[in-house]
Amino acid sequence: MPSITVDNNITFYYTDSGPPSKSAYVTIFFLHGLTFHSGIFQRLADSAWSRQLRIIAFNRREYPGSSPYTDDERRVIRTGSFEERLSFVQEQGKLIVLAVDGLIQQLSLPRRVAVAGWSLGTAALLSMYCSIERVSDDVQRRLRNSVKTFILLDTTIYCHGLPTPPGGYNPFHDHSLSYEHKSPAFQKWASSYYQHGDLSSHDVSELRLSSSGCELFKRPTVQTMTPMERKSTASPSSRYDCLFLLNFHSVLEAQTNTFLFDSHIRKSWGKHKFWCLYGEASFWVSIYASWYLEQKSNEINFKSLYGFNHFVSSTKQMCRLLH
Repeated sequence: MPSITVDNNITFYYTDSGPPSKSAYVTIFFLHGLTFHSGIFQRLADSAWSRQLRIIAFNRREYPGSSPYTDDERRVIRTGSFEERLSFVQEQGKLIVLAVDGLIQQLSLPRRVAVAGWSLGTAALLSMYCSIERVSDDVQRRLRNSVKTFILLDTTIYCHGLPTPPGGYNPFHDHSLSYEHKSPAFQKWASSYYQHGDLSSHDVSELRLSSSGCELFKRPTVQTMTPMERKSTASPSSRYDCLFLLNFHSVLEAQTNTFLFDSHIRKSWGKHKFWCLYGEASFWVSIYASWYLEQKSNEINFKSLYGFNHFVSSTKQMCRLLH
């Protein structure tokens, strides 16, 4: 299995679609979300070569092939202070910075690199972005020369520590569901297609906040997967991701504010673009989060994707959009 080892002997497994036929291709590094690991990008990777794209997708820590958290890191996730948790998030971001820099060197990638976070992976992307000043000047220089684009792909409110609006549904908060039914319910909820109201209004009342009416015009993505696809894309190794989402609201809110308003970090990355893409048929937590960022920043480019649900990263059509 391909992997890269960085500080403190931390290893990241990754998948790689390989170099396209032309030398001046674009490489996109992907950071996955909750439950669904790097395998979720396989359909995208299958179409990358013809689009002169190279797709490299990491498995984050605690997922197959990558290093688990240490006992002390697990303690911080469960019961750590704000300061300990903030330091933890910054350290994880630094490790991703080093992994990206390491692969740019090892694979001799052209200086046309993008980094994309999908779903919960957008929190990891912001951790990476905000940790650039924690690495050496040489690493910063190499990344400034290579990384030109960052992409928040269907981010969610939980990645930014945003409060849930009244009536906002989440199966993990549904007390009518037993523990063993929460994960399947989450997968269906996250991969369904929703018919919202007038999204141009940016009015929360136009979002379908409840769990009902989510299969009106298309089957949820997980129900279109073969058993083999499910096995190759999802992992039960998400316990600490769930605890992370539960316990890190204030830390992720602080991280988002750093991302939005710290000009020194933006300068450290050099000239680059930031995009936020979200599916118009995605669940409410993604659209609401994207609206929040759009309200707060005039330095991010936003694009809503007609007909796409939360699993935009698992479709072949996404290659065309990324290209």
